[in-house]
Amino acid sequence: MTGWKIPPPILRQVVWRYGLAVVSVAAALGVALLFGRGFDVRGALFLTAVALTAWFGGMVPGLAALLLSLLSLGYFFQPLVPYVEFAGIRVPYRVLSLTFFASLALLVCWLSASRRRGEEALRESEQRWRSLTEALPQLVWAAGPDGGCDYFSTQWTAYTGMPESALFGWGWMEALHPDDRESTRQFWTEAVAGRQPYDVEYRIRRSDGVFGWFKTRGAPIRDGDGSIVKWFGTCTDITDRKRAEQSLRDHELELRQARDLLEIKVMERTKELRRSEAYLEEAQKLSKMGSFGWNVSSGEIYWSEETFRIFEYGRETKPGLDLVVARTHPEDRVRVQQLVDRASRDAEDFDLEHRLLMPDGSVKHVHVVGHLLETGQSGKADLVGAITDITERKRAEAALRQTEAYLEEAQRLTHTGSWAWNVARRENVHWSQEHYRLFGLDPKSDSSSFETAVQRIHPEDRAAFNQEVERATREGSDFEVDFRTVLPDGSTKYVHSVGHPVFSASGELVEFVGTGMDVTERRQAEKERERLRQIQADLAHINRATTMGELTASLAHEINQPIAAAMTDARTCLRWLAREQPDLGEARESAARMVKAITRASDIVTRLRQLFKKGAPQTNLLDVSEVIQEMVVLLRSEASRDSVSILTELSADLPRVMADRVQLQQVLMNLMLNGIEAMQDTKSGSQLTIRSLLAEGGQLLISVSDTGVGLPREQADQIFNAFFSTKVQGTGMGLSISRSIVESHGGRLWATSNSGRGATFHFTLPAAEANE
Repeated sequence: MTGWKIPPPILRQVVWRYGLAVVSVAAALGVALLFGRGFDVRGALFLTAVALTAWFGGMVPGLAALLLSLLSLGYFFQPLVPYVEFAGIRVPYRVLSLTFFASLALLVCWLSASRRRGEEALRESEQRWRSLTEALPQLVWAAGPDGGCDYFSTQWTAYTGMPESALFGWGWMEALHPDDRESTRQFWTEAVAGRQPYDVEYRIRRSDGVFGWFKTRGAPIRDGDGSIVKWFGTCTDITDRKRAEQSLRDHELELRQARDLLEIKVMERTKELRRSEAYLEEAQKLSKMGSFGWNVSSGEIYWSEETFRIFEYGRETKPGLDLVVARTHPEDRVRVQQLVDRASRDAEDFDLEHRLLMPDGSVKHVHVVGHLLETGQSGKADLVGAITDITERKRAEAALRQTEAYLEEAQRLTHTGSWAWNVARRENVHWSQEHYRLFGLDPKSDSSSFETAVQRIHPEDRAAFNQEVERATREGSDFEVDFRTVLPDGSTKYVHSVGHPVFSASGELVEFVGTGMDVTERRQAEKERERLRQIQADLAHINRATTMGELTASLAHEINQPIAAAMTDARTCLRWLAREQPDLGEARESAARMVKAITRASDIVTRLRQLFKKGAPQTNLLDVSEVIQEMVVLLRSEASRDSVSILTELSADLPRVMADRVQLQQVLMNLMLNGIEAMQDTKSGSQLTIRSLLAEGGQLLISVSDTGVGLPREQADQIFNAFFSTKVQGTGMGLSISRSIVESHGGRLWATSNSGRGATFHFTLPAAEANE
């Protein structure tokens, strides 16, 4: 060893402690020497020195101070008395006083040293506690018995960013989340009042303004009497736990929602499956299509509800191949059995149509389709399939074939063929048998191409046909065209063709479908009808001319009347003008009457000329009442000659009719003359009545009634026949022509017998409004 050396800190502490003892005793000695003569303060001074030394220096320096004090007292100071007597024993006062001082000083030294050690131990304990709290991760706090906080660890201030002084008392509440302050204050107040441990969770604001969750626990520290002397507590950061809990709750909520959603989807899927099964069952029922499954290796068979209905077996019946064969029609049984055997042996797809013979004797047609399912297992095969009741389809096919036969026969009888022409390919995609015949082609050997058909069209009609087809193709519209076809034998047919466009879903023109009608006979009939119409018109003209010839005397008298009146008015006008004072007013009236009479004669002549005129019918809007009045004027003289009065009952505001005026006048003239002639042999009361009114259906009803001999009873149904007449000199054409004229105008002519004398002829004409 090189030597023992005292460390400087310990040396300084020894010097300080023992130096304190020397200094304190020296100070006490000096004061005692200074004031010793006036009053005795020596013991108090040295006792104080011992106490201060023991307090600040410890027990050993205190003892040193005690020893120095004893030496100072014994050396520098004399006792007040030499002896003190106790119970007859003389004790030296110096020994007694120094012994008492030493005892008292020793006690003070021990008390001071003990108190100092206690405070140092307390400071060391508090320092260790503070060091411990600073080392803890929690935020540590302490409060007094009243609940006011008086300590916060460094972690508290560092976390909140607030100085410890700002947190004292209730200031720490400002660091809490506003939503947590009131509840936390209430919890803490109740804990302090109830002296119970404090446990609560709240949010504390971090220095950056973010709030974190903390779990705070506080416990009271009690003394020996059980009184609370302090509250200590910690704040543990549970933000991560809260987040985990929230995440867990969110996850649980998601799981719960997922579970609920899954349950809902399962329920919905279940409902959908049940609904699908119900739809499938209903669809199979509506379509009469059943399904089946067949495990070929085990022979097990499954039938759907509709399959049971098709075979007419009850649901309690176990499906089997023997049941299928038993229901099969005897004529198809061998074929079905062969298919079953082949499917069992080879496990392959099959497609078959056959008949079923039902218990009531009825026959069903079924279509069976089977498909092999790949099971991936050797020797195990499953067949699934469908069976469809096609009885109605078979009946419909038979009915369609019958209809096609009827249609073909109807086309043959009506000389009408059907066709279809594809626009894009410009080729005929369908020609009926009758359409082949229209072009003189053989359905079995001749081509029905578009070019072949065009070549059979008459050269003079070919351009017009092509032009009409191109127009319809360009516009996508219907077309009608008439043309002639030249047959191989040189004969000609007239054809009327009608086409209708067919469009795709996108609106594109795809094809034309239509008909072709042989109108050769109609054309010939039209020519014959035109010839007959011309003959009829000639007969009508002859009839009018003949009738007018018979009325020559009456017409001459009818024309002579206005001419004679005009002559009289002319003479009268001249007399008024020849006077010395011409009376112009009277002359003007005479001239006006003359003009009116001449106009009347001109109208009569004009009407006569129209009746004699020969020309094509011209229809116009006519007032029937006006035409009737015209005929009354023409035939008034003829009626007067036979003493027949003419009465008209014409309804007002009758609608006009679309008719030919001359032909309508001819009908009225024939009926009125027949009535007048029927009353020639009547002695008195001869009356011809013409009526007009609006009947049902917008028809005008005109009737001519006489009081003559009436209709012949045995021959009443023959009076409208051509060349039939009850008059000796009659031609028998008047009523026949009249009926033809009325019917050509869309009306009807008939005759009825009156309840008394005579007969009534009625005819109707459609009003112009009804035609529109």
